[in-house]
Amino acid sequence: MNIIMHYNEDNYSEFEWYEGFAVIRFYADWCAPCVQNFPVFELAANAFAHSDPAIKFGKVNIDQSPIVSLRYNVYGLPSTLIFHQGQIIKRIAGVKSLTEITQIIQQSISP
Repeated sequence: MNIIMHYNEDNYSEFEWYEGFAVIRFYADWCAPCVQNFPVFELAANAFAHSDPAIKFGKVNIDQSPIVSLRYNVYGLPSTLIFHQGQIIKRIAGVKSLTEITQIIQQSISP
């Protein structure tokens, strides 16, 4: 089972209309920081998949999904958006360490 779903303009409604939390990474294959830091995002997704499997994790390639990227005003890469019930509750810009990304997600999903 793939923990990180690939979203595009055909299926982004799966996270947009999701009732719970969704953590979505916007990236491009040509973006060196995106590629280098993606394993950190994967580690965070794996950790939360075990502790809170109701959180959706996904990625959107901005080159393949420009309309979705514009819809959420994604201009810098990498950008990670945390959604709750379809609303953006947190924007995470740039490269983050595993500790930083985990803390930000944890704080965002805590009541």
